[in-house]
Amino acid sequence: MYKVFVFIVFFICISCGDPSVQSEPQQIENLYLGVEKESYLTGKFNSPNVLSEVQPDDTSKDHYLRPEVKKAFLKMITAFEEGKPSSYKQHIFLVSSFRNFSHQKGIWESKYTGKKVMREPIKDKTPEEIISLILEFSSAPGTSRHHWGTDFDINALENSYFENSGKGKVLYDWMKENASKYGFCQPYNELAKRGGKGYHEEKWHWSYAPISNRLQKEWVKSFREKKINLAGSFLGADILGDRAIDYVQSINADCAGISLP
Repeated sequence: MYKVFVFIVFFICISCGDPSVQSEPQQIENLYLGVEKESYLTGKFNSPNVLSEVQPDDTSKDHYLRPEVKKAFLKMITAFEEGKPSSYKQHIFLVSSFRNFSHQKGIWESKYTGKKVMREPIKDKTPEEIISLILEFSSAPGTSRHHWGTDFDINALENSYFENSGKGKVLYDWMKENASKYGFCQPYNELAKRGGKGYHEEKWHWSYAPISNRLQKEWVKSFREKKINLAGSFLGADILGDRAIDYVQSINADCAGISLP
């Protein structure tokens, strides 16, 4: 009896001393930064209370990212500035970072109602056609990766800026070569490389894969378990339906191979 007791105490002490042995609640709390799981996954929280402010330049707009993402992002900026050609004047700066549910809803509904111009006007289009047009580049509220504090847009929301003779061509080439060293990937690469599924290519959108990979899996799990319910929460939500999961899942396969740098 004494030997059994000693063994149990010994086992417990080993488990307590090993930081890799954590209970599920501890891991979940860290992943969602103290916010209720589904609220975090759908962006229903206020960024200043949870995320870290990021000011990599002199712009007046407030930007917020997870603390781990901010640290990696600033480290990547420093590496780019040190390694870029001396004649190259472009810098990495944020255009968009964390967006909560309400912010994303505003973007979505401005397009759904025709207030914001898209590739084609919405006149005479069915709700299904309007949603398909929005989904070329914009996520539905509650489905955006920008809700997670892991994703951001840099410099310009136009692929042409990063192509051919565009001002961001040198920057984009550097990002393609080096961003993964700091944990980042381009989630929306060429559409053809994702089987034609999901959003169109966005060369400006980058994601901190070590955390966003986990959050993506948790979002899909919660959606399938009906714990994330978007019905009635924005214009066109009932029409979007289960298509939402396809857009959350259809990302660059290279992201899955990136671990903590």
